[in-house]
Amino acid sequence: MPQERWRSFLVSPQTILGWHRSLVKRRWTYAHRRPGRPTLAKHTAELICRLGRENPKWGYLCIVGELKTLGVCIEEQSRVADVLGPRQPNRKLLTWGSNGGA
Repeated sequence: MPQERWRSFLVSPQTILGWHRSLVKRRWTYAHRRPGRPTLAKHTAELICRLGRENPKWGYLCIVGELKTLGVCIEEQSRVADVLGPRQPNRKLLTWGSNGGA
């Protein structure tokens, strides 16, 4: 639109652009989450440590199973392995290469 006709508007083009920017800002907001897996609750991590300490011969899969019977759902053995730390003696983490002795 030519500049001569801008006077016929009640607001300036900068005002319209400002309104548009604030509308877009309000419309495109979303909750920001950290990438990756969510962290375990503190009481869940403490329970994993307690089960690992009290049952040293249990593997990660046994601990995951026991957690499920207690009502705590952890789908991955690697989460238990992360909590208990690296290279725990007598604990096994099943991988694609080890199919449980079958």
